[in-house]
Amino acid sequence: MTKRRLFTRLRIQLGIAGTLLAVAGTLLLAPPAQSVEASLSAVDSSSWQTNASVQGLAVTGGKAYAGGRFTSVRPPGAAAGTGEVAQAYLAAFDAGTGDLVSSFNPVLNGQVYAVAASADGSRIFVGGDFTTVNGQTRNRIAAFDTATGALVTNWKPSVSYRVKTIAVSGTTVYFGGSFGLVNGQTRNRLAAVTTDTGTLLPWAPDVNGDVYAVDAADDASKVYAGGQFSTVNGTSQNTVTSLDPVTGAVLPFPGASAVPPPNGSCTTRVKTIDASGDTVYFGNGGDGGGCFDGTWAVDIATNTLKWKNQCLGATEAVKVVNGWLYKGSHAHDCANQGAGGFPQGFGYHFLLSEKLSDGGLGPWYPNTDADPNSVTNVGPLAFATGGDDLWVGGDFLHVNGVAQQGLTHFTNALPGAAPAKPAKLTPYSVRPGAVQINFPTVVDNDDSTLTYRLLRGFSNTTIATWTVKSTPWDRPWVHYTDTDVTPGESTNYRVEVTDGSTTIRGNYSDPVTVATTASTAYDQIVNADGPQAYWRLGEPAGTTTSVDSSGQSNNGTFTGVTLGSAGAVAGNTAMTLSTSTGRMVGEKAYSMPQQFTVEAWVKQSGLNRGGRILGFGNGKTQSSAINDRMLYMRTNGSIVFGVSDGSQRTLTSVSGKNDGTWHHVVGTYDNGAMKLYVDGVLSGSAQVGQASLYYGWWRVGYDNNNSWPGGGATQTGMGIDEAAVYPYALTGAQIQSHYLAR
Repeated sequence: MTKRRLFTRLRIQLGIAGTLLAVAGTLLLAPPAQSVEASLSAVDSSSWQTNASVQGLAVTGGKAYAGGRFTSVRPPGAAAGTGEVAQAYLAAFDAGTGDLVSSFNPVLNGQVYAVAASADGSRIFVGGDFTTVNGQTRNRIAAFDTATGALVTNWKPSVSYRVKTIAVSGTTVYFGGSFGLVNGQTRNRLAAVTTDTGTLLPWAPDVNGDVYAVDAADDASKVYAGGQFSTVNGTSQNTVTSLDPVTGAVLPFPGASAVPPPNGSCTTRVKTIDASGDTVYFGNGGDGGGCFDGTWAVDIATNTLKWKNQCLGATEAVKVVNGWLYKGSHAHDCANQGAGGFPQGFGYHFLLSEKLSDGGLGPWYPNTDADPNSVTNVGPLAFATGGDDLWVGGDFLHVNGVAQQGLTHFTNALPGAAPAKPAKLTPYSVRPGAVQINFPTVVDNDDSTLTYRLLRGFSNTTIATWTVKSTPWDRPWVHYTDTDVTPGESTNYRVEVTDGSTTIRGNYSDPVTVATTASTAYDQIVNADGPQAYWRLGEPAGTTTSVDSSGQSNNGTFTGVTLGSAGAVAGNTAMTLSTSTGRMVGEKAYSMPQQFTVEAWVKQSGLNRGGRILGFGNGKTQSSAINDRMLYMRTNGSIVFGVSDGSQRTLTSVSGKNDGTWHHVVGTYDNGAMKLYVDGVLSGSAQVGQASLYYGWWRVGYDNNNSWPGGGATQTGMGIDEAAVYPYALTGAQIQSHYLAR
């Protein structure tokens, strides 16, 4: 084969708020990807399980100590009720293997909420609801010798009610909870004792509500406490406070302004604290829709706010491990994080990582669930680290989709998670001497930046290489045109992806014959440009399902339409909206595309008639409360392309398109750059902000867009044909070629 100039066309979405990258005449060569981009593998290590929630964890001396509501433990892989070993409320596990340490078998008569280790690792301290340990009186707090596992006999403070949280700093044990007395002396929900003998110290902040979390700065300069309180020492302190470690005096804490004050619809409280180096990290959980559930970071020296992450879904645990903040929560909406976040509707992400610099989400995507029958029903509840790992305890039943109850363990062991297998390619050749290939990227649960290679033929010759960032909620597409082929030859392609350690290859495509003449088939020309969904709408009358011709399996459902009418493209019929709410909705949901094209043919006739053509909305079976990224026709027959960036941004064509003839309408958006095309001609453009962040469905026909300018036109009788959605902005030349192919 004669060597030709290799021409590439690459379009890659770099993150949700990224840029469209066009490279012509060259390959984009990639630096090596990392096999574990975060500091921990997303693959959970083998560990024993519990039969109920783990609420406190500590790692020291090669053991992980877990406390909680459980009454027995069992080996990894064992189903509930199988291989159970009686061990109530407190247990130890080998920090390397995850095996039960059977020699540590204390007997407590009540649940454990908190576990902490001394600085030298010689003792662990536990707090909770218990009143006896090994038959000896231990009112809600106790200490154990880590070398022998024995209860420390001369360490026995007596606490009047629940101990919820413990932190050890030097020779001091700080603890908080719901109590009012320690050793018969007033200690309102916070107290301190010595590590050696448990002697009660004069440190006695007066807190008017339960304390959920306490931690001390590494340099012992401050103690931080959070919970459900509003005053400390008579001073207004909204759910969090910074205290002198010796006197208990309230210290100035400007960073606490990150926590919004309670109101009639929202009460949020600090539930977890981790002081690490020069920064202290907090996690909140709120009651009420949209109430603050996120994380925030404060400079310890100045107590000023560094950053605030406002993901929704209560945060129960945070822990810094090797340069990342790991977070246990039931996060379900991080759209307000902007670039890199995910929207409501994408599901719960119980485990996440965040950047220490700004709280942005990191490349770590393992997951648990939450036991719906548990008392807590929130997922992860407690974190601990031995330095290079993360132990996770909670009320979950599964980890990474595999049964594992109550306890799991993540390490930095390589190779980490593998990338998912790339999809089988469907190449198209519609121009002489050229083959177009389009494919979605894949997800690797501990490396968002992966290297892709496009391979040609059974010789697996690498013809292009890219590095692309993807996440579970944002999987950009790659587009490539291979011109180093001979008209008439038959070849095939496949994609391989690597994270630097593991390489996964997709299946070979079916053979494609390189075109010798330009194709005139409309559907082939559209598919060659890589639609994410393509509904030809040519199904026969009586059909309820619209087939997605793109190969991406996003079939749709018809409601209130008539099928089988003459279409815009020869050889294909169209759908007509026979009711005021006639529509077709795709089955697959997508998260807030920031590069896209919407395209359709539309025919409407009659004065004061128009209607919705194609758009994005958060309703699948019902009208959408949020909708944009739409094409619609006003009553005067003008075509409108609308995108919301917080305000309704529209481009509007000349009027008169409700003239009873077919018109080709296209809207493109590329990270703020809007363009509207009608009948192959650019009708308007504008630069706007980031498109609204939400999770939704592509809908052809009706949706609730009455609030948009001129969006209330009657749509009954509108014909729609050849509707397509693309995961990038088509060029004017591509749009013109589609229009001319009719």
